[in-house]
Amino acid sequence: MNEDFAPFVNQTTYDRRALEAMNRMAQATVRREKSKRTRLGNAVIGAAFLAGGIYCYMGEGWDLVGMLLVVYGALLLLMVLRWDAYQLRSSQRQLKSAMRECRYAFDEEIFTCTTQAGVTEHPYDQIFAVVADKDWYVLFFDEDHGVILDRKGFTTGDDMSFKPFIGQHTHLPIQDL
Repeated sequence: MNEDFAPFVNQTTYDRRALEAMNRMAQATVRREKSKRTRLGNAVIGAAFLAGGIYCYMGEGWDLVGMLLVVYGALLLLMVLRWDAYQLRSSQRQLKSAMRECRYAFDEEIFTCTTQAGVTEHPYDQIFAVVADKDWYVLFFDEDHGVILDRKGFTTGDDMSFKPFIGQHTHLPIQDL
């Protein structure tokens, strides 16, 4: 695709701010139920391990099994309490440095993503959900994968005109947060 003729071009940096926004928007929409189940499951298991470790301590004395149960239970409960930070670190580890700067070009048939790692093309029918807030657009391919666009990053076109464009081309409602 020739970027010069694309009606919308966006430059987005995948920094901490962008990844936090993407994770927040995913948890509020496409991953809402999955995140709740994961957090609740980890809380229940963490509490059970903690209780088991305390039971071991109250029984015949503090042994290795009891100590491991307490430590593992405390770690799971800490992960539940610090879920957003855990998700952010996970996202940062998965992102390759060559993909931190993304240039997206949107035309009538597809959109392309250009990074130092190369160019990828995506037809609009691959998009599973479109979510927007005052600073970002996120195009999700599934519950765990998507791209984020900084509303201030449009070099061709503007963020207000992009909203009806992406809605028309994906045939999806835009979920506003």
